[in-house]
Amino acid sequence: MYFSYNTNFQFINLYSILQLEGIIMSILRLYFNNKASEKKLDDFENLPIAEIYKNYIIFENNQEQRYYIKDIYNLKKRQIAELLSINYKPNFYELRNATNNTKEILEKLKYSLIDIKIKTSSKTFIGVSTQFGFTIFESGISFDPIFNAPYIPASEIKGILRSLVKEEQDMKLAEKLFGTENNEGILMITDAYPISAEHSIFLPEIITPHYTSEVKQETEVNPNPVILLAIAPGVTFEFLVYYKNQSLDDKEKEIIKNLIFKMSKEGIGAKTTLGFSQFKVSEISWSVGN
Repeated sequence: MYFSYNTNFQFINLYSILQLEGIIMSILRLYFNNKASEKKLDDFENLPIAEIYKNYIIFENNQEQRYYIKDIYNLKKRQIAELLSINYKPNFYELRNATNNTKEILEKLKYSLIDIKIKTSSKTFIGVSTQFGFTIFESGISFDPIFNAPYIPASEIKGILRSLVKEEQDMKLAEKLFGTENNEGILMITDAYPISAEHSIFLPEIITPHYTSEVKQETEVNPNPVILLAIAPGVTFEFLVYYKNQSLDDKEKEIIKNLIFKMSKEGIGAKTTLGFSQFKVSEISWSVGN
């Protein structure tokens, strides 16, 4: 394993580390998916994977050094999820500074700003179809390799807000705020980055699918727990909505405020209908450009 329980993740790039771990997990999954999960590691003694895992994984039957592929695969996923939950913490000071610097630049350019802070109230899944973490957990997460932190893409926030306006059957306002294929809307949005956390940033989440395409009847069900990586409850994200002054009237400003509260309540990300990816608005502040 490339990191341990003593690793300080503020001094390494988590993106690079998990990409390396992902390569090994991909090799492991190759054997796992090829019906080799019941075979033991010594059956592959001529392949690099055998030596890698004899060096890094310790089981109760360590003296015999007979490791089942499926056990290694599941154990490694659990270990990585636990390590991230315990040890990973982004540089919140750097992330807050980045947002403040963006605010200063936009204010100098005479933009009006809405500074929004939202806090996760449940385990949250953002960017499940992205590549980061996918090779390990088979579910991705939006992650910025420069800031070494998870984030909520501006495009996702904008898409949700736009769909909420459409639900109100106000297409004219939707086009004004968010634009059309041919015209740009007046609202612009930044990515949302974590600026604080009550406890961990990440937590493992275990789901147990009971049915697959191969199951034909109830007696064939074989529950298989799957470990996913989620953003923990209590993580505060900050993002900016900005626009040129005089673009919005008071009624439209109130609508935008209500949309932000509604978006947070209904959820941002995946599995919202199951109670995941829920947020609460911590703060909304406005500053008018001059």
